[in-house]
Amino acid sequence: MKEKIDEFKPVVPVAVALRKKGMVDRHWDEISTGVGFDIRPIEGFTLNSVIDLGMMAHPQVCEDVGEKAFKEFGIEQSLAKMLVEWEGSNFLLPAFKNTGTSYISGFEEAIQRLDEHIVNTQAMQFSPFKKPFEDQIEAWCEKLLLVSDTLEEWIKCQGQWMYLQPIFDSNDIMKQLPQETKRFKSVDSTWKQQINIAK
Repeated sequence: MKEKIDEFKPVVPVAVALRKKGMVDRHWDEISTGVGFDIRPIEGFTLNSVIDLGMMAHPQVCEDVGEKAFKEFGIEQSLAKMLVEWEGSNFLLPAFKNTGTSYISGFEEAIQRLDEHIVNTQAMQFSPFKKPFEDQIEAWCEKLLLVSDTLEEWIKCQGQWMYLQPIFDSNDIMKQLPQETKRFKSVDSTWKQQINIAK
């Protein structure tokens, strides 16, 4: 029994490598190139057929490509998970006092998720296994940064509007500062249009 175990032991790393999650056509192509003959999982593909083809002479090729496939699979899964986490994400639009308009709330969760996703995506950009998804990673990172910048500016603008709106809604202020009131009313009108679009 020990003799049989010792005989089978070197096969295990090759079997494990070839069964790694993420093994797709490009990885089988890479293995085929590395070992000098065509090998890929077709009907009837078994561990015995792998051994018969002579794969035991190339364990390092199998292990290197298997590990690469697994790391790439991890990146692919992470990207897919981030996309799913944004599905159905909505901000709240509560009414702002008695203005007949609303403001956006619920930024905290979105900002926390953005920060987390930006860090994860930027880490992927430095991964040696990013190549198959490089364009997707770059596009996703740009989108996240754009959303982050947009939210930051929106929060600033909204904060100023919420501060100034009650002030310029006062009849006394309207009389004392007619020019400033006129300018604010222009901004206020734009704000309300944008909020109505968001609704």
